[in-house]
Parts: sequence; structure tokens; C-alpha cells
Amino acid sequence: MTMIEILAVALVMLAVGCVLGWWLTSRNQPRDLSAELAVSRENLAKAGARLEAAARDSAELEKTKADLSNLNIEHAGLRATLEAQEKASAEKTEQLLKLREELQAQFKLLANDTLKENVDHFLKQATQHFENQKELTKSEHAARTKEIEALVKPLGDTLKSYDVALKEIEKARDESYGGIKQALNTINAQHGEVKTVTANLVNALRASPKTRGRWGEETLRRVMEMSGMVEHSDFETEKHFRGEDVSLRPDALIHVSGGRTIVIDAKAPISAYLDALNVATDEERETLLKRHASQLRERLANLSSKSYWEKIAGSTDCVVMFVPGDNFVSAAFERDPDLFEDAIKSRVLICTPTTFIALAKAISYGWRQEKLAQNAMDVARLGKELYARLATLGDHVSDLGKHINNAAKKYNAMVGSLESNVMPHARRFSELGVEGTAQPIAEIREVDTVVRFPQQNRDLLLTKTRE
Repeated sequence: MTMIEILAVALVMLAVGCVLGWWLTSRNQPRDLSAELAVSRENLAKAGARLEAAARDSAELEKTKADLSNLNIEHAGLRATLEAQEKASAEKTEQLLKLREELQAQFKLLANDTLKENVDHFLKQATQHFENQKELTKSEHAARTKEIEALVKPLGDTLKSYDVALKEIEKARDESYGGIKQALNTINAQHGEVKTVTANLVNALRASPKTRGRWGEETLRRVMEMSGMVEHSDFETEKHFRGEDVSLRPDALIHVSGGRTIVIDAKAPISAYLDALNVATDEERETLLKRHASQLRERLANLSSKSYWEKIAGSTDCVVMFVPGDNFVSAAFERDPDLFEDAIKSRVLICTPTTFIALAKAISYGWRQEKLAQNAMDVARLGKELYARLATLGDHVSDLGKHINNAAKKYNAMVGSLESNVMPHARRFSELGVEGTAQPIAEIREVDTVVRFPQQNRDLLLTKTRE
């Protein structure tokens, strides 16, 4: 039984069921027969449509089954062909393996025979070549030995000469070392003398405050002279200032630009520092160095209290405390780090020989700047004079142009009068054949050149305009 037949039977049974149900229902509950009949017809129409759709689906299903059967047949044929090809390939592979084993056996036999023959032949050739090479090497070795001897002989001669030269150098070095040793001995002796002189200087400075002051003044003088300063021109020493209630005598005065002066004091205390050089223990040395820093602080306080800038006319608002050695200042700064800052606040500038040279260079730069400023003022003055003279010259040039223009106008007027009133009558003499009038009279032309006047604010400086 096909699918269509099954569907048809199902639809018929459905219709019978519907009719039977309708009959049972109508028997129990009477209704409008026409309405029920219409519903039954509608259901029957829908069932018919479903039956037609089922018939179409059944036809497509039958076609699909036929195509599937054909594909199964084709697949079976292809599978049989593939199995046959695999079987043939396996047979060919087996044949090739057997052939490979046979060829390997044959090649092995041939290789053993050939290798043996080649080895024997190679050994014979190698032996013969070795013998030939041995003979050749002997001859070449003899020749090379001679060549090496020929090359080494000059080298040996050179080494011998080097040996002689080295001996001479060694001899000269011994002599030089002897001279150096003698020079070192001399230096040691001089160092001992310097040490002795230094010790004497230290003792002298420790013994007398006046000596220390004098040494500081001389050191200051040498530093100023090293800086290029000249006494009585750039600086003065020990100048005395007397006032109503005070008498001042600074160690030096330095003249700076602008008519100002800088007061220099060279009496910095260094006795505690000198004492610290001869103590045995570090504790004593540290105590003396702290005393040295305290003495410098007391000295700068004393200088600040003198107020040189108020009592000496033209003095700068600070005073220089000259310390004759950088070591004195560095030792004090290590024990009293605020010493320099407090000195600046007190209007005291602490200077060593090194920093004083820098100060002198700055002063020299100030003098150069003042000289440049003076030169600039002179240039400005000369410029004003030149400007005034150029203005006067411009007026003269303008007047000259006016006169030249007026002269040209008068000349042209005279030429016009001459050509119109005089020259026509003079030319009549030639027309009448008067003797001596054969040469014609030259034509007199007017001056047509325009005078170029100088322009204000352009060519020359004019103080008055051109009329």
C-alpha cells in the first residue's frame, strides 16, 4: 500500500468520523442542518486540499527514492573500481620492493669490488706521490734553509748593533740617573732651606704682632701689583684721615670708577692659626683653629664698627678685610660656616690673594666701562658738532644752488635778447659781403640744465627751506 492510498483511507475515515459525530450530535442536540452542512463541506474541501498536497509530496518522495537508488548503484560501482585499483597498486608496490632488494644486492656486490680496486689504486698513487714529495721536500728544505740563513744573518747583525746601542743607552741612563739624583739632592737641600726659612717666618710672625701686620701689608702690596695696579695711581697705602672726633688710617685705598674708593684692611689676626701648626695633638689643634675663626669674627666686627663708608668721602659702602692666605680663610670657614654670610651683612668683604685678584679684575673692568662711557660721551659731543656743521654746510649748498639757478636764468635772458636783437643785425654783414665776415657766427644756445637742490632730511641737513 502506497503513501497516497494510506492518506486517502485516512481522509475517508476522517470524513466518516465527522459525519458520524455530526449525526450523533444532531440526534442529541438538534441544530440548524444547513449550517452544519456548510461546515462539513468546508472541512471536506480542506481535507481535499490536504489530500492533493499529500499526493504531491508523495510524488516528490518517490522521485527522491529513485534518485537515491541510482546513487547507491553508482557508489557501489565506484567502490568496486577503487578496490580493484588498490589491489593493483598493492601488487605493483610488492613488485617494486622485490626489485629494490635485488638492485641493492647487486649494487653492494659492485661497490665492494669497485672500492677494493679504487683503494688499491689510491694507495699505489699515494705511495708514489709521497715518495716524490719527499724528494722534493728535501731539496726545497735545503734551499729554504739557505734562504732563511741569508735572511737571519742581517737580523743577527742588527740585533748585535741593537745590543751595542742598548749598552750605550744603559750607560747614558746611568749617567742621567746620576744627574737626576744630584738634582734631587739639590732640591732636598733647597727644600730644607725653604723649610728653615718658613719656620723662621712662622716664628717671626708668632713672636711679633707688628711683624704679622707688616707681612700682611707687603702681601697685599704684591697682590695689587700682580693685578696690574700702580701705587699712587690705582691705589694708595697708609693714608691718614683726621676728623673732629676720629682718626682713621686704613692700610690701603683702591680708586674705582666714578670717583669712589675701596678701603682695604690687612691686619687680619693669624696668631692662633700659626700656633695650631706646632701643637702635638688634634684636640689642641682644633681648639686653636676655632680660636682663629673667633679672632677673624672679632676683627670683622671691629671693621664694621668703624664705618669707613660714613667717615671717608667717596668710600664704598663696604670695607675689604684682606687675609694673606687662602688656608687661613678655609680653616676659619670650616669651624665657623656662617662667618662669610655674617661678614657680608656687616659690610665686610673677606678677601684672600686669589679672590682679591678677581676683585682687582672687576675694578679694572669698571675703569674700562667708565672709559667707554666717557668715549661715548665724547662721540656724542662730536656728533652734535658735526650735525651742526653739516646743517650749516647744507644751507650754504642750498644758497649756492639758488645762485646757480638765478645765474642760469639771467644767462638765458641775455642769450634770448642777444639772439633776437643783436645777432640778426650782425648776420646782415655777412649777407652784404662785408670783408672779414665770411666765417658764420656760431649759434648761442640757452642753458636748459636744471639745478638739483638738496632735499630736506635726505641729501643734506638744511636748517631753512629752499625759496
